[in-house]
Amino acid sequence: MRAPRQDQILPLAVGGVAAAALGTVPLHRLPRPLRTAYVVIPGALTAVLTYAALGQPGQQPARDAGPSPLTAAAEETEKEAATVGETAGADDPAGSVDVDEFADAIQKSEGFRLLLSLGIGSLIAGAGAAAIWVDHRVEDALRSRGVPAPRLIMGLATGAINVAISAFEVDEVDETEKSPESCS
Repeated sequence: MRAPRQDQILPLAVGGVAAAALGTVPLHRLPRPLRTAYVVIPGALTAVLTYAALGQPGQQPARDAGPSPLTAAAEETEKEAATVGETAGADDPAGSVDVDEFADAIQKSEGFRLLLSLGIGSLIAGAGAAAIWVDHRVEDALRSRGVPAPRLIMGLATGAINVAISAFEVDEVDETEKSPESCS
């Protein structure tokens, strides 16, 4: 990871300070209604947005604006396979998958849309509950080892991790934009 550019330093610092401040909040000590909201609201929003993103049955998919990333990736894989000397799915027609047919089948299946959105929402809610549990265990572990101000240490660690991940992502975006393969 190289040093961030001058125009990246302020957003990274602000993001790190915000993450550090939020990392000092003891999630397990929040009142029960707030803890419940912390778990349920992101899960419910995710479920609703996933359900809406999959589209209504019988509705034209929102892919008219251009190919979906999955379709573009499937086409690129087929082109790469052809350049190697083999065609995607030519030897095994049962192994080939038409992405558009798959997407249409998902849109027509109301039950699948519902189960998928509820499953993803449940995963997000479970992650929220696990975050509260981990927060409590980490604070208890730090306290049992005699660490002064464990919430402050946890907040600083959260901020540092946030800055490192954000800087790494910015690096990846910059490298992707500069690479000659992305221009083809």
